[in-house]
Order: sequence, then C-alpha cells, then structure tokens
Amino acid sequence: MTKVGLLGGSFDPVHVGHLVLAEQAREQLGLEHVLFVPSCVPPHKLDKQLAPAEHRLRMVELAVAGNPAFEARDLELRREGPSYSLDTVRELRAARGEAWDLYFVIGADTLPELATWHRVAELAELCKFVVFSRPGQRLGDVEPLRGVLGEEQIAAIAGRCFEMPRMDVSSTQIRRRVREGRSIRYLVPEPVRRYILDCELYR
Repeated sequence: MTKVGLLGGSFDPVHVGHLVLAEQAREQLGLEHVLFVPSCVPPHKLDKQLAPAEHRLRMVELAVAGNPAFEARDLELRREGPSYSLDTVRELRAARGEAWDLYFVIGADTLPELATWHRVAELAELCKFVVFSRPGQRLGDVEPLRGVLGEEQIAAIAGRCFEMPRMDVSSTQIRRRVREGRSIRYLVPEPVRRYILDCELYR
C-alpha cells in the first residue's frame, strides 16, 4: 500500500513553512507522495476574500515543481461550493481504492477546530490525521473532539503527533509585506515570489 500525505489549505500564498511541513511529514511518516490541495471556498473562511483559485493553484504548482514527491491537485477547485475535506478524501479513495494509505497533515493549532469540520468522524475513518507542532508548542486541546470522535479515534490522533522546525512565517504576513512594498524573498520559493510580483497579487 502506498503511503500518501494530504496537505490542504487556502495557500494564499503557499510559503516555505508549508513546504517544510510537507517535507517533515514525508520524512517522518515515510510518505511516497504529498498532495497539496488548494481549497476553493474554505468553510471556515467564507467571509474572507481570497486570491483567485487559478493563481493559488499556479503558485502551489511552482512551489512544488522541484520535489518529485510533491504534487499539486485541483480536486477542490473543480467542485462548486465549500471545500469539504470529506469529499476530497472520498474522491481520492474512489480513484485509488485501497491502494493508498492516506495521512491528513494538520498543524497543532488546527486540532481543536476538527470538531467543527464537516462529518469529521467519517473523515477520520477514511484517513489518518497527523498533527505537527512547532518546538515548545503544546498539542492542541482535544476536549472539543469528545462527543464528535470516539475515544479510539482521539487516541489515534494524539499518538500521531510530531515536531517540526520553527518557521515564523504565515500567508497573512506575506500578503501584508506585499501591500507594504516590503521584500518576501526567502519567505516563499523564488518562482512564487516572481509570480506574485508579475501578477501584482496582494496589492
């Protein structure tokens, strides 16, 4: 069975922190592939204005081009309405059957939010959640998951926690720096930096 990681997000824009997270997951879990899946309309960001989907996908494609284990997928961008992870995992399962062992990679700060995800109990049956935290960061509170996930599911998630190098970079920070006319060199891969400037994104 092929071990495949799934990293979702708005990627507005994708940055070096995303790439470090994906590489840590690949190395520590022994993944053969890591799929980057930009969301079309993140359910928790319905009120946020994102860069057009085609730009966010292209930036991810540019960012992952140098790593043969990384791949950009437009699964959620081809669907209308909110981007539910359950639909994405189901689509991958339908295409690959039992050939793929799916690992859904999230940050520790996302863990408490899982309780609000669309039919997360079903999702947890179809893939394995893996939690990555920064050095010194506490594992997110699992209490909100009780009553939503079973105790065995919660224990399995808590048992798949890893530490990644500290990367103090965020998409919000990058967008702000672009608006302010400040450099984003080394915060994003160079092809992504050029794309942002050439397309005049985040001005």
